[in-house]
Amino acid sequence: MRKLIYLVAFSALLACSDKKENTETVTEETPAAVETTAAKHYACPMKCEGEKTYDAAGTCPVCKMDLAEVAMAEADSL
Repeated sequence: MRKLIYLVAFSALLACSDKKENTETVTEETPAAVETTAAKHYACPMKCEGEKTYDAAGTCPVCKMDLAEVAMAEADSL
């Protein structure tokens, strides 16, 4: 009886692991949206590295704080 229970449980596990939903959605971005996305710059709010900016959000390598988004005019003045 114990073997039957293990067999049923194992079969259920295998059946559930094969059912993966494709949740990836494709969104079309307008050229203006692409420009806005590409124009974002991030910097440490504590200015650990001076005026250095990054293209992607993350953490400061010096103080490990979350990088904050900076205005486009501020990033252009570098």
